[in-house]
Amino acid sequence: MKRFIGKIEESQAIIEGEELNHLRNVLRLTVGDEVIVVNGDGCDYVCQITKIDKNIAKLSVKSKKNNKNNAKNQISLFISAIKREKLELVVQKAVEQGIKNLYIFESQFSTMKLKGEKLVRYQKIIESATKQCERADFMKIELLSFSQMLEKFAAHKTRLFANEREGEEFDFASLKSAKDIAILVGCEGGFSAEEKQQILQTKPENISLGTRILRAETAAILLAGIASLFSGN
Repeated sequence: MKRFIGKIEESQAIIEGEELNHLRNVLRLTVGDEVIVVNGDGCDYVCQITKIDKNIAKLSVKSKKNNKNNAKNQISLFISAIKREKLELVVQKAVEQGIKNLYIFESQFSTMKLKGEKLVRYQKIIESATKQCERADFMKIELLSFSQMLEKFAAHKTRLFANEREGEEFDFASLKSAKDIAILVGCEGGFSAEEKQQILQTKPENISLGTRILRAETAAILLAGIASLFSGN
């Protein structure tokens, strides 16, 4: 069944906006068709369309079940602001890999400034990726300052810092029992020496991703995938 983002109101589901356009004009679904509606609470709602008009579709909720594809572990990805199109790719792949929280922050060498940056576009990417990978929980996204990032990063139990050129070999198999993982990746220009020192003061795992220098988005996606796989996420 096709999946849609909507509102659940007791025994009724509501689909509006772009989701309605996709249901009515792209897929050409009609009254009587059944679909799955998700609202971010981690459940799949099997619904039957009862009404479609210009501004809204109404559906009757037939059943509700927990979604087995939701993120099982608390994995948070911290990434310094990179070019918007590359950041959008990271947002999409983070959802697919079961990341719970994505934090974007400014560092000294960030190529994109977050002042005035809006989360609306990223939220749409999150919703689209949520449907594509058949999750029913929404990844949370937040913009932070560098100091806010340090505080949140330090609060996690297992902390992985991708430290280019200075990182050390790390046994990823040790993540099998990890349930609360934080991943920290820099921007295209990396971190300044002062920033690295501040990060290392949080006593993270100072890891290397190999001898080749990876692009920021590659490192973020790779490390998120490795952490998700090894932890059983």
